[in-house]
Amino acid sequence: MTADAHPQKRADIQGLRGIAVLAVVLFHISHAALPGGFAGVDIFFVISGYLITQILLRDMEAGAFRLRDFYQRRVRRLFPALFAVLAFTLVAGLIILPPKLLSELVYSQFFTTLFLSNFAFARLADYFDASASLKPLLHTWSLGVEEQFYLVFPLLLLALRRFARRFLWGIIAGLAVVSLVAAQITIRPEAAFYLPTTRAFELLIGALTVWAQGRFILGDKIKRLLSVLGIFLLVASLIFLNDLVPFPGLWALPPCLGAALLLLTADGWGNKLISAPPLVWTGDLSYSLYLWHWPLLVFARLVFGEALWIMLPVVILAFVFAVLSRRYIEQPFLEKRPRHVWLLAGGVMALSIVSALLVFGARGLPQRFNAAERAAFAAADDFSPDRKRCHIAQNARRDYRDTCVLGGHAPSVAVWGDSEGVELAKALADQGEGVRQITASACPPSVDYTIAYNRACRDHNADMLLHLKSDPNIRTVILAVNYRRYDAENSAAMMGGLELSALDLQAASKQVVLLYPLPVYDFDPPSQVGLALRLGRDPLKVGMSRAQFDRENGRTIAALDEFARAHNLTVVRPSDVLCDAQRCRVYDLAAGVLYFNGQHLGMKGASLMIPAFRNH
Repeated sequence: MTADAHPQKRADIQGLRGIAVLAVVLFHISHAALPGGFAGVDIFFVISGYLITQILLRDMEAGAFRLRDFYQRRVRRLFPALFAVLAFTLVAGLIILPPKLLSELVYSQFFTTLFLSNFAFARLADYFDASASLKPLLHTWSLGVEEQFYLVFPLLLLALRRFARRFLWGIIAGLAVVSLVAAQITIRPEAAFYLPTTRAFELLIGALTVWAQGRFILGDKIKRLLSVLGIFLLVASLIFLNDLVPFPGLWALPPCLGAALLLLTADGWGNKLISAPPLVWTGDLSYSLYLWHWPLLVFARLVFGEALWIMLPVVILAFVFAVLSRRYIEQPFLEKRPRHVWLLAGGVMALSIVSALLVFGARGLPQRFNAAERAAFAAADDFSPDRKRCHIAQNARRDYRDTCVLGGHAPSVAVWGDSEGVELAKALADQGEGVRQITASACPPSVDYTIAYNRACRDHNADMLLHLKSDPNIRTVILAVNYRRYDAENSAAMMGGLELSALDLQAASKQVVLLYPLPVYDFDPPSQVGLALRLGRDPLKVGMSRAQFDRENGRTIAALDEFARAHNLTVVRPSDVLCDAQRCRVYDLAAGVLYFNGQHLGMKGASLMIPAFRNH
């Protein structure tokens, strides 16, 4: 995405960049707009690997390569626009972001400044989850991957040319295979997505394209065929990939190979198609557009909500910013070659780091807001104090006897579910119940059910079901599921396994309580309520319409209704507590903010649910 352009700039490569950045922008506007749009970054990686390898080999073969000059070009290419965006993001964050989100912003700013943000986000974020939409610098992970590659790859090429020239391309191909295998088998999806070791194969595919270009002479017919195949692979990837497939790994090969084929067939039919002037123009803006569009979308969503109508003017604004950024920030540093580049680079990095540390040390400057606003933002911490101790992490295992017992006496109630049940278990315990909490991330209480990224779930459920059935103290089992988390493809399997769990428990003389779907949100309720108060809006209007809730959950509720009636099961409907005929809310005048994030009730919200359980 940020590789120096080849001296003879190819229109088709700029068009390919344009496709890549437009795909990412569309995906960021709405995952439904282009489900595989996130693969635009993979296309960028292939382009970057291709161009950088060409430049490095050209300079090395001419005896003109200087490591210092290479890195200086990288600084001139990368730093100006990036640090302009960092400055804008910090200023906007100081105005808009609540303390917790501002602290997270400057945390990521610190690592972005050091080109290590991909490592930070590998610890903190799933790129596809709802909380990701609140991180204005999330997109800088890809810059980190690229710059880490650029730090190592020139040294690798120098070493291979000197000590293993005959095996240079074989070693590069081997490293690409090792990286691909690592991406495929890495257990933690966040690590596979963000880390350079599991992304290197994409850049190395670009490098191997340079070898293929010099090794094979393609006839016009073959070029046309491969070019069309490249377009097909790109289009199919952008349409049919989605955020539910394990990625990267083998699923990353179609967009990467599609990009490689187009790089290889410079004048094929597909190349002429993507050389259309609008795509080339967009490709020229791609670096600045990539940098600017995401923070603008994040801040717009925080202020105006998730309505799609606001996204069009924001994207237009991103293009305006990109044009101005390229004209007045990028190009002057590339064309005029300012003196003291290293001093300037060190200065802006130091300034960015110091400002991030100061804001982080001030805990996000909560004094910017009044007491009511601070109370709303503080709901982000209104989760169970036992969550860290008692909730089982994704892919982790815990023996039944080591699951948490809450309430101070022998548990007669078990809350079995995914993370949806954590605060409910604590709220029940606070009301005097003895509760055994059996909650595991991304693992619904559905026997014989597993999903690609959580294979430990099936074994966990089988073990917990066995012990729950044989535990004489447990009389009631509450099954809690974040139904919206499980996609349509897996929903039937999950529901089938949930029904088996319920029937097995019922056969063991346990009272089974089905917790129906909770209204969940693709925004952060504490932030939205706090901002509503700050902007003079009614916080009771923050939420979703009842019609939207019914539309999103109608099929699930109908299936649960049919099952519960057929087997005389107890049901609790969160929507009876949190919604009225017109609206589902995230705020209550007496209790305050009811959610600590878009997917989970806070302790205040969970406490409101307790009477619904006691009525059964």
